[in-house]
Amino acid sequence: MALITVHLKRTVDAVRAALPEDELAEFDADMASTTDDEPQRTFERWFARAVLNEAGLLADIKAGISHATGKGIPVDEAFPGLRERWERERAQRAA
Repeated sequence: MALITVHLKRTVDAVRAALPEDELAEFDADMASTTDDEPQRTFERWFARAVLNEAGLLADIKAGISHATGKGIPVDEAFPGLRERWERERAQRAA
């Protein structure tokens, strides 16, 4: 696999431009609702998604397509219940 290089400015406008259309409303809502304690963390999470989208990997990740190399096992097999805990915590943060 070839090395993927993405250069994306760390600005809200650059992240907005790099995100897929179907995620812009969620991004805007997250950024508008952050408290003083978490704007950087919220931005970094969205920045990572924007970089993955720019690299052409976000759609594959959403579809469950792995680009990992070498031998490995699914995360659900390695860490049973991780996805459910993550989804529960995400729902609690959103509430």
